[in-house]
Amino acid sequence: MKKIFFPIIVFISVVISGCNKDFEAINTNPNNPEVINPELLMVNIIRGTVNNLVGDGFSSGNVLMQYMTEVRQPSIDRYLLGSTSTWDNGYANLRNVQNLLDIANERGLDNYKAVAKIMRALLFSRMTDCYGILPYTEALQGKKGIDGGPVVYLPKFDSQDLIYAGLIKELKEANLLLDAKKELIKSDILFNGSVLKWKMFANSLCMRLLLRRSNKVNPSVDMREMLANPATYPLIGAVGDNVVLKYVEAPNLFPLTATRSGDIQYVRLSKTFADKLNELQDPRLPIFFLPTPESVTAGNPKYSGVLNGETDVNLGSNIVPKSSQIGPFYYKDIQVPVAAQGLIMLVSELKFILAESVVKGYISGDAKQYYEDGIKASMDYYKSVSGVNISATSTYLNQPGVAYNATNALQLIGTQRWIAMFYNDWQAWHEWKRTGFPVLIPSKVNFNADRIPVRFLYPSSAQVTNLDNYTKAVSAQGPDDINTKMWWMN
Repeated sequence: MKKIFFPIIVFISVVISGCNKDFEAINTNPNNPEVINPELLMVNIIRGTVNNLVGDGFSSGNVLMQYMTEVRQPSIDRYLLGSTSTWDNGYANLRNVQNLLDIANERGLDNYKAVAKIMRALLFSRMTDCYGILPYTEALQGKKGIDGGPVVYLPKFDSQDLIYAGLIKELKEANLLLDAKKELIKSDILFNGSVLKWKMFANSLCMRLLLRRSNKVNPSVDMREMLANPATYPLIGAVGDNVVLKYVEAPNLFPLTATRSGDIQYVRLSKTFADKLNELQDPRLPIFFLPTPESVTAGNPKYSGVLNGETDVNLGSNIVPKSSQIGPFYYKDIQVPVAAQGLIMLVSELKFILAESVVKGYISGDAKQYYEDGIKASMDYYKSVSGVNISATSTYLNQPGVAYNATNALQLIGTQRWIAMFYNDWQAWHEWKRTGFPVLIPSKVNFNADRIPVRFLYPSSAQVTNLDNYTKAVSAQGPDDINTKMWWMN
């Protein structure tokens, strides 16, 4: 028995040894690698973020800022606002950003680390500007704590002043980390790996945040330091530097092309926007919108809008032929490619930031020049991407309502910034909240006591899963309703 048993023991041992030797290789999924390269995250981070900006811009940003209006089952127009998907989508995108940041930290990849910080600042800034106080310092730690610290399942809500200070700090760090001599930034569908353009974006976004909190924190020192050192702090300066996502052919199409044409036609040009652009004979209007079907049939194309919050009785079926639909630059038909791009930040916005900052004494310079450069940059951008030959002529710049003068400079800047920010996320909404320009009249029929909302509600998930911290946030900030002001507002 012993002579028979021993060989069996040896045989089993050899088999087990062999199995152990190959076990890891056999049970490793080649399609789900344990080591993730940072470039694998880049496309989803950029495209996911910008697609949300485009979707939110059309569904609510354009309506709240009276670029467009709902003519069928109006809700945003009548200020029936909930939490929107920005909270969930924002933190979902931020989880990918956090993974990129963790990988970059572990491997000493400074350029990817900088990209992650910039995208964090973009995402957190748009979220805090929509909700106010929210989880920031303890966010994204549900699986892994910071620097080996404990996991945080119920993150505290941080004040907006703390969030803004943190985001500005992250952007400054990102600018200094970025170096063309370091690792290549691969799978970069935003800037094709250009370190310089990432630096421009970081610094220009920083200027946006500095001005946005300027009612609470004077931005002079930071702004002047950046403008005095363009080699260290390059800014977007030309149309070619615009921070935009260029969409191509299917499946990477402009997100609006996934919308049914029936849904497109029930969001029309707002009378507020139509009246202003018609008054100024603004050459961007034919790019933004189509003439009304009724006027085309009559052989006299015109652009007309519908009053935001129009009464139900006036929103009959005949409203569509009498009003303008968004133009073919943005939508031709479902799944048909268009020239529109996903706007993150344009050089026109930066010029208006500089113009306002001069007027308020934060920086020195020629406010009139910055202002006119902003108008020119906006028109030059739409000329370059639409193929329509438009420009900011002297006739346009010198007409009443556009011609620069010191007396009402802030209103002029605010109005032209509003026009230039068409279909750019909620950025025009945030600027209106901060400045009060352009002067807007609340929707005719609304359910908010004739007040234009200034924030979204926290999602119910924040209350259900993190009630104590939610309660503290509401106590510190004010009621969880659409009229509670941002910290940085007047």
